[in-house]
Amino acid sequence: MNINSDSKNFDQQTVLTIYAHADDEVLPAAGTLSLMSKAGWNVRCLILTDGSFSSSPVKGTRHQEADAAGKIIGATYEFYALEEFNFSTQAVIKVTEEAIGRCQPDLIITHAPQPEKYGHRDHEVCAIAVSNVATRKNIPLWYSAPPVFLRGFEPNFFVDITSVIEEKVAAIGCYESESNKAFMQLDAY
Repeated sequence: MNINSDSKNFDQQTVLTIYAHADDEVLPAAGTLSLMSKAGWNVRCLILTDGSFSSSPVKGTRHQEADAAGKIIGATYEFYALEEFNFSTQAVIKVTEEAIGRCQPDLIITHAPQPEKYGHRDHEVCAIAVSNVATRKNIPLWYSAPPVFLRGFEPNFFVDITSVIEEKVAAIGCYESESNKAFMQLDAY
């Protein structure tokens, strides 16, 4: 499902998440996004890659899984087909600027910056590019990282998601194609 380019309802705040891969948004932020949706925020998730290197051999599986997760947390998704492990900062800057133009977000959430060569390359590039654009456009920016990927990231803001923890678990569970990975196991998140 793609984001419609309809005009923004000015009574409603919009959060735009920008992540490299479908599932990156639910691990660290599904609970927060669910709470925001319940509070009336327009929750939009932009995924940079098409999941061609996912665990599923079936094309489009990650998009279907993301759409299912979005139904649980109250989010709509837009997918790009940047090449995994090979997209540039400039490509992400362009995509981010275009998305900001369409969505007019009040807040952006993306990957936490990671020490170079320590985290996932796609996450690093995404964090750098999105941070660049959000800073230049003066849009508030939150970083997120699941506990298993904190490596050097020290959060200074936490959201209590106790009331929506079941939604978070269910949204993560939508990514069945990734369920064999250690970080997708219940005890990891």
